[in-house]
Amino acid sequence: MAKQEKALANEALQRLAERLSEQAAHIRELEKAADEHLHERGDVSSYKGFLEEKAQLLSGLPDEAQPYLEKLPGEVKDRVDHRLEAFAHSALQAMQVDSVFFMRQLLYPEDYEEGTENDLERFVRTLRQGEGVS
Repeated sequence: MAKQEKALANEALQRLAERLSEQAAHIRELEKAADEHLHERGDVSSYKGFLEEKAQLLSGLPDEAQPYLEKLPGEVKDRVDHRLEAFAHSALQAMQVDSVFFMRQLLYPEDYEEGTENDLERFVRTLRQGEGVS
């Protein structure tokens, strides 16, 4: 890959990482609001609404990333797109079965420890490190 192409790809990757980081922060806010509504107010309906918004946001990540993906080399583009599609697929499944438990657990593996990165945050970190662009 030529120097200029590599620089453009790295810039696109960093911009994508920034956009996904914003989405990850929004997801954390939605989860916090959902938990507050459930645990402090007993408001199950609002809890579900926040989690549905989280799932909708995740289901839209591939579309959100499209302008950035177009500037990435083929193999990197495919890897990033595949990961975003996996996030979206899980979110769509959670919405289809209408499971608040499944929606709440999106991005969190079974061995997740409170205070650590979720799967989207970890993915953003790998993008920021420029993994895959050579």
